Amino acid sequence: MRVTAVLCAMGLIGCASLGGGGVGRETISQTVDVPVDTAVRIARTQLQLHNYRVGATSGSTLITEPRAVPGEVRDAANRREAEHWVVRIDIGRKMLGGTEIKVRGFRLPEGAPTTPGSQPPMVPVTDADQRLFHELETIAGWIGDAARRHSDGR
Repeated sequence: MRVTAVLCAMGLIGCASLGGGGVGRETISQTVDVPVDTAVRIARTQLQLHNYRVGATSGSTLITEPRAVPGEVRDAANRREAEHWVVRIDIGRKMLGGTEIKVRGFRLPEGAPTTPGSQPPMVPVTDADQRLFHELETIAGWIGDAARRHSDGR
């Protein structure tokens, strides 16, 4: 199972890095004052607290398992009931200090396999999809708020 998760991570990281020709902003970034390893632990915990499953990790990158797009943010006009997505979080040290958290989302095309180890073509979530992009902002907010509480000692 662990080998499958690592292979999945490498495939997803490769696909996600290529992008899909989307138009608009694709990444939510926040800077926090905690070490990278602490930010990774906080991100993992926040995802789990909000019912996301981390399916793959690679260094300071977390990728969730494919899951259905939340019902309240699905494209109501197209009535996409079986739409799935993954969330990718990259955490790294900033050159001038602080730790940067980058949150991106990727849609899995309808009918694409959603099992670990598969490599379906993914479509980046952009700010053109206001409802789903807002979900990414919310995820970044959970992580940033928890990291700030940690750095403040609360």
